Amino acid sequence: MKKDSFTEVQTIDAIWPLTILALTFIFNWVLYFKMGHTDIQFFYGSVISAAFLSIFLSIIKLSTSIDNEGIHFKFRPFHLKWNTILWSEIKKWEVREYHPISEYGGWGLRLGKSGKAYTIKGKLGLQLLLVSGKKILIGTNQKESVQKIITELSVK
Repeated sequence: MKKDSFTEVQTIDAIWPLTILALTFIFNWVLYFKMGHTDIQFFYGSVISAAFLSIFLSIIKLSTSIDNEGIHFKFRPFHLKWNTILWSEIKKWEVREYHPISEYGGWGLRLGKSGKAYTIKGKLGLQLLLVSGKKILIGTNQKESVQKIITELSVK
């Protein structure tokens, strides 16, 4: 990492995909082997669907990088390339606490009353107001580090 840069990678906690898979398997096991349900195709279909959902949740990753050029972010698997917001495009910024449900309808890649959001977990985000008037929130778990690097870069 360069001296004048910041990088953060956020992922979904591993417990959620495993919990979904385990609960689906237990529910199906009870339904088919204890209650005598006979449609085994549904059993396999639901377990396989839960496995795919668990794998999908496991690969979701929000990567953020801040450097002299601007703010870069990639929300995998939705973004194949880095999105860059140049410093000249940013009118105002702040690291703030937000309300994921009421402002954006939850976590993830969202569009809400407060603009566009890219979040994985938590309630902290880098709020950007662009010169164009658009609002973008990028989730972070490192409030002090983000504030420090942006303050340092904006002084230059």
